[in-house]
Amino acid sequence: MIEQSIILIQIIFIDIIMAADNAIIIGLIAANFAPKNRKQIIMWGVLAAFVLRMLFALSATYLFGFPYIKILGGLLL
Repeated sequence: MIEQSIILIQIIFIDIIMAADNAIIIGLIAANFAPKNRKQIIMWGVLAAFVLRMLFALSATYLFGFPYIKILGGLLL
């Protein structure tokens, strides 16, 4: 129970860090465009970041079902 709570806290912490990183990058990109386009650029950037994060999470979850992928991932780390 404690181990699962620690893992959950780590995942939430990593997600917050990644969200801040995405927000900074999207803001830097939007700053280079005209003010009338910034809101649309930020909206599309946030939407793309969300969709890609979900896609990558689902892909990783599927791939971790294969034992050799887990071994390969462990070796790469």
